[in-house]
Amino acid sequence: MSAAQKVDRSLFSRHNDYWTIRYHGQTALLKSTRGLHYLAILLRDPRREFHVRELLSRPIAASTLPTITAKGHVTGRLYAGVAVLDAQAKAEYERRINDLREDLNQAERFNDLQRRAEVQSELQAIADHLACAVGLGGRDRRISSDAERARSAVTKSIRKAIQKIGEAIPPLGYHLAARIKTGYFCSYHPHPDRPVAWKF
Repeated sequence: MSAAQKVDRSLFSRHNDYWTIRYHGQTALLKSTRGLHYLAILLRDPRREFHVRELLSRPIAASTLPTITAKGHVTGRLYAGVAVLDAQAKAEYERRINDLREDLNQAERFNDLQRRAEVQSELQAIADHLACAVGLGGRDRRISSDAERARSAVTKSIRKAIQKIGEAIPPLGYHLAARIKTGYFCSYHPHPDRPVAWKF
């Protein structure tokens, strides 16, 4: 095993009321919170998108799961209520996509591989988000007020947990802030060239 691989072997483990977290040689012991529990779920299954109600439904000390569709997404009452994206949000996404396409063309002209990878990554993230917000035939997916409350609660819990981790292990705080996506669907997207080997 190389030195880099040793450094990247990280720990996110719960023992009773505390989590032992290790990253790049630094270790912290943090009191258990819902946010740490959500982070552990995301870290265990990188790139999978979890609906916030699925995260909320998982008891901290159990593995009870709600009804899930074929792709692993919770769908209960997702289509009742207000649209996930309003007209202004759609217009902003469209502008951003156009800007990114121009950036991508320029990066390809100048053979800037790093910029091209960054732009493609952002375009993919936007496409994933739009796929969650728009259903079959381009119809808006809708959210109910309970889904909005769930999104707010889960997002706050995760951000607070990342802040606590960042105070104890700054490099991990930066990593999680950059790699954890929150919203109605939450996920962990490790850097493709620098994956972290998490032990639980």
